[in-house]
Formats: sequence, C-alpha cells, structure tokens
Amino acid sequence: MGAAPRMEEIEKQPGTRGFWSEVGKILLLQVLVLLVANLLYQQIAKIQIELTLSAKPPAYEKNKASKTPFPGSQPEDRKIAWNEPASAEKALKDYTEFVVTKRPWLLVVDRFVWAFCFLLPAYFILARLAKADRADFGDQFDGGSFGIGVSVGVATFCFVNVAGGLIFFFIGKPQSNPLEVALTQNLQGNWALLTWALLGVSFGAGFVEETFFRGFLLKQFAGRGMERLGLVLTSVLFGLVHYNPKGSWVGPLLLIFVGLYFGLSYLKTENIWVPITAHITYNSSMLIAAFFLGDRVVG
Repeated sequence: MGAAPRMEEIEKQPGTRGFWSEVGKILLLQVLVLLVANLLYQQIAKIQIELTLSAKPPAYEKNKASKTPFPGSQPEDRKIAWNEPASAEKALKDYTEFVVTKRPWLLVVDRFVWAFCFLLPAYFILARLAKADRADFGDQFDGGSFGIGVSVGVATFCFVNVAGGLIFFFIGKPQSNPLEVALTQNLQGNWALLTWALLGVSFGAGFVEETFFRGFLLKQFAGRGMERLGLVLTSVLFGLVHYNPKGSWVGPLLLIFVGLYFGLSYLKTENIWVPITAHITYNSSMLIAAFFLGDRVVG
C-alpha cells in the first residue's frame, strides 16, 4: 500500500474538494468515536454512581438514638430518576462529595472507566476500522522529554491562572463542576486525598486524555498531513468535552488553549510522552496549589 497523501498533495486537487472531503471524513469518524464513548461512559457511570450511593449509609443510621428515620432516607426514596435533571444533578453531587470525603480511591477507578469507554472505541474505530495513524508508545522517554513536558505543564499552569484570574476579576468566578468544588473544599492539608487525587486526576487523566486527544485524534490529522488544522480542531474538542452545562464558557475556553499547548508540544517533539508529562504536571500543579491554598486556586 502506498503512503497516505500529504496535505499539500490533497490541496492541489480541483477546488480543494479533496482536502475538505478528507477533513470531513476524519471529523465524522472522530465525532462517532466521541458519541459512542460518551454514551458508553454515561451508562457505566450511572451504574457506578448507583452502586456507590447504595453503599452510602442512610441518614437515619447516623442517629441511632432516634428510632424514626430522617425524611427521604428510606431505600425507595433514594432511587435516582436519571430522566429528571434535578434528581440526576443531586445524585452526581452526592456521589462526588461521598467519593472525595469517604472513598477517594474511586477517583482512580473512574479513570479506568474513562479509559475503557474512550480508548477502546478510538482504537477499534480509528486504528482498526479507519486504519488511521496513532501515537507510538515506543517513543523515547528520557530526561529531555521529561524536562520539556514538565516545562510545558508549568507554563500552561501559569498561563491558565494568570488568564483565568484576569477574566474572573471582570466577570466573577463562575460555577465550577462538582468535582472541582469538592476537591478545592476538602483538599487543603489532606494528604490522603492529595495522594489519591494525584493518582487519579493527575497521572490517570494525564495518560488517558493525552492518549485519546493527542495519541489518536491529533495523530490521525497529522498522519494525513493536516497538523495545524488538526491541532485547532482537536483542541476545540478537548475544551468541549470538559464543558459543564451548569458552568461557564470560561473553563472550556481556557482548556482549548491548554489543548493547543499540549498538542503543539506533541507535534514539535513527535513524542507522546511529552504531552502526557505536561498534562500530569499541569493537573498536579493545580492539586498541589489547592492542597496549600484551598479554593483560592483558579483552575
């Protein structure tokens, strides 16, 4: 089989129809992957939330001196109506608070679930079905790549806090997602929570998300000679995936720039371990800052 046509070759076709047709095919496949992954994650997350909350002691167990259960503590009242936004939102909030305060190891379990739901569809649809290029984990991981990754992560952390601080100064700090709220409220001085958060939110998310967004999505564009366009489009997808309907546009906007930094570091070095290290460093910086500063952290 011949080598895949580069971007310059595609652009030479009449009216650039070949180029935009190729872009459309790539986006269609990637949107399909995201739809399948999100649907799969939502269904498994619902089961995970229900199982976790069912193990949560009912309110009346906290007051054994009282023979009358607190209102709403009966098992039948604890069922989650997922089709009702208020019920689903409350379940997510209760689950997040319970995990952060009582079962922080579930932060790591969630990353395994996310990896299963997103990486498997990406592998089978993009790598196997579409025969798209993917990142090579045989890339050398040495002091140089580690140093570049750490530098990119620290620089990104500084940018987000400076830019976010300026934006929040004018519009006020927007509502964060439940996990961010729970972590910033409970992380300060909490060594056990910091350890599990570093494993799940830093190392887990850093490895899984970079494998998905840069290792699969961006690499597919790069393999067709569309590095710059792929960098922009996958960075936008990175921001949109982190969008919270109850939150603000500021977080996704900042994360688009985060995706640009991480993606650019991958394209420049052609080493997947660089953006993975950068992502881990960025998330770790946020967590460590919250450990010392609490909810005064921007990110």
